[in-house]
Amino acid sequence: MSNFRFIEKNLDVSKILQQVLDNSGDWKYVNNLKSDGKDVGGDLDPYGFLPLVMAVVKPGESPKNTEKTQKTELYDKYDEVSKWLRSQGITQLSRAAFFKLGIDEWVGKHIDEGTYYLSRDRYHLSLQGSYDYEVDGEWHTIEPGTFFWFDNKKYHQAHNVGDVERITFVFDVPKSEDNP
Repeated sequence: MSNFRFIEKNLDVSKILQQVLDNSGDWKYVNNLKSDGKDVGGDLDPYGFLPLVMAVVKPGESPKNTEKTQKTELYDKYDEVSKWLRSQGITQLSRAAFFKLGIDEWVGKHIDEGTYYLSRDRYHLSLQGSYDYEVDGEWHTIEPGTFFWFDNKKYHQAHNVGDVERITFVFDVPKSEDNP
């Protein structure tokens, strides 16, 4: 059985991508939260993380083990991805963010651990760049316009093999038989 489920390929993601490209300053959102005096924890200036729905954590609490989430101020700004989510029948998000990965860069092999992930399905919508994605020894090259699910409870990693930064929209939804 495959660790991937390719829901749709060759989607037109140009409007979603254009909103991301037109708002390049939003990649500093988490850094700006910290400077506003909000305790967000984690990396104060993460490369390639543009959150629309984030974990809410108390001091000393791990985001891996909290069920609490909150839409960021950026959520409504990215209406093209919201339209796309609705077109897929996705009405309830847990966490959601755009991620960038530099040319020839890797997301190291890891498992999404913690109680949060036990009740969630994780999806990717590839917006820009080609990348190799591996889950538990199964490799696929992901092209822009690919919408897929993968088993994030198994070891997985990504390598940007394209000639531009990889940009992808990653989101979690509560587990349900109605999920794509």
